[in-house]
Amino acid sequence: MAPPSKQFTHTTNERRSSLIVSNGITKGGIFGAVDYPGPEETAVEDLEPMQDSEDTARPTGPDQVHQEPLEQQPLLASGTSLSTTGDKHIKRASRLDSYGTSGSGATSQKPYPRDLLEEERDLLVDNKLIPKDRQNQAVTAEQREQQIRDTWEAAIESGKSISTTPRRECQVLLKSALPLVFTFVMQNSLSLASVFTTSRLGINELGGITLGSMTANITGFAAIQGLCTCLDTLCSQAHGAGNQQLVGVLLQRCALITLVFFTPILFIWWFWSEPILASMIPERELCRLAANYLKVVAVGVPGFVFFECGKRFLQCQGIFHASTIVLLFCAPFNAVMNYVLVLDKRFGIGYIGAPISVAVNYWLMAFGLLFYTVFTKHKANPRKCWGGLIRPNQVFRNWRKMFSLALPGVIMVEAEFLGFELLTIFASHLGTSELGAQSIVSTVASLAYQIPFSISISTSTRVANFIGASLYQNCIVTCKVSLFLSFVISLLNMSVIYSFRIQIANAFSNDPEVVSLVISILPLLAFMQIFDAFNACTAGCLRGQGQQKIGGYINVLAFYCIGIPLSYVLTFHFKQGMAGLWYGITGALVFMSIFQSYAVFSCDWTKIIKAAKSRTSEQDRV
Repeated sequence: MAPPSKQFTHTTNERRSSLIVSNGITKGGIFGAVDYPGPEETAVEDLEPMQDSEDTARPTGPDQVHQEPLEQQPLLASGTSLSTTGDKHIKRASRLDSYGTSGSGATSQKPYPRDLLEEERDLLVDNKLIPKDRQNQAVTAEQREQQIRDTWEAAIESGKSISTTPRRECQVLLKSALPLVFTFVMQNSLSLASVFTTSRLGINELGGITLGSMTANITGFAAIQGLCTCLDTLCSQAHGAGNQQLVGVLLQRCALITLVFFTPILFIWWFWSEPILASMIPERELCRLAANYLKVVAVGVPGFVFFECGKRFLQCQGIFHASTIVLLFCAPFNAVMNYVLVLDKRFGIGYIGAPISVAVNYWLMAFGLLFYTVFTKHKANPRKCWGGLIRPNQVFRNWRKMFSLALPGVIMVEAEFLGFELLTIFASHLGTSELGAQSIVSTVASLAYQIPFSISISTSTRVANFIGASLYQNCIVTCKVSLFLSFVISLLNMSVIYSFRIQIANAFSNDPEVVSLVISILPLLAFMQIFDAFNACTAGCLRGQGQQKIGGYINVLAFYCIGIPLSYVLTFHFKQGMAGLWYGITGALVFMSIFQSYAVFSCDWTKIIKAAKSRTSEQDRV
């Protein structure tokens, strides 16, 4: 049975699995690509049959007789509702979050998520609408679950007050955030391992891997992630319409188009990266090391493409935890491999071992998803969406549709990566030691950010569910609790970073100049934690409200009109050195915190709830 119209519909698993996995030395994003203004494509437009002049051609071979009808069918069968498993992803792909009702559809037999059921049960118990759970042999688990759903729906429809408390919201947010912290730290360890090992070799090696990673992110991995976002929409639509084999066709097409598109870039990495970098970076040795990094990492790019596409292939079928399971094995292996290949006296090969570890890890992640897909016992059975390999002449069909959906993702993922990577370029003009210190400080900032970011994800989920149930007073409580938690977490991060600044610096480097620079900057980073955590949680509130675009505008304005220019002026004109870089970013975070907080608490909650209902009813009508 599908959840009734006012049930909670959002889980943190969806957000957790959709986040970017990268080896980049960067703080990480607050808003995703779909949070920014893009092409005005409505749900109805996205549901048009994916066909162009090539698809309407008459079949020329037996393979096309089998494959072409898959793409000529409308993505929704007549009378089919959009509120299926795939529907959540269609909404998420277009707006990151949509809220409100959820009806029945083709997959209406999908079990109601247990974590959402527990959240509703706790609220009903707190408001004395149902008794506390007691062992009753006469009542089955199914009957208890049905009672919770029915009681919740009846209470909402009759206008009964279902209020929450700060204590309850604190428990829910922390419970949801703890698994996210674990996942995000594993993702972050992919870059942490390379920085940690190469920093023990010397400042040139640390600067080289920082510069190489920055170049790989801007010219490669960010754009790949942006291109793959088209599968969030297309695969979800195909799966939601029951057109399962088309999901496999789209997977192969996106992967192959991405590889073809990036082949020239990989050639540039191999043959021309050093002279290009030398035209921007004054230190020639750093350019040589960065070019060597790019040459080796290029071997792992196909694995990264397959991982990103495969992750979305599984997500559209409601399988969110596969990438986390893969990371559970790959992240520790990556750390061990970095140590063995870079630092081990017997097997270590020095600096080049770090990019080898990155390249091998990308392939392991891709094969890990493949292994999961082939052997999983998951009831969704992802193998049913694989209809076999497509022929070469089918690869580029509907590529215009893919690029039109992917282009906003490419632009905004690039914009976010570029914002922090510009600081790396600025640091490289200060000197090799400053570049190495910048890499270490950025890594510490990224690691510290994972806890408030996890709270942010939990907050957006909770607020979205309350809006869907028209309980806006509870939304206000959740937002206030989230900000309180962000303050507590920021004090914790600040205390750890400041108190252990000497130990942190010495753990990452044995170069006296780099250590001295890191120690001098970490107190500023510790102070910045207050605004970084506050900013993360207000961003989560905005996502939950459906005001992502407001947050996106504030984000771009803060970084590109305030943070980056201020960093440049303070660093080079006022001779503040590395501190100037972080003064500028702190200024941007202060700006974002103030204006995002204003946007959260000055909003018209009635209007937000109506907009959420309108979006949902529009989807249901389609």
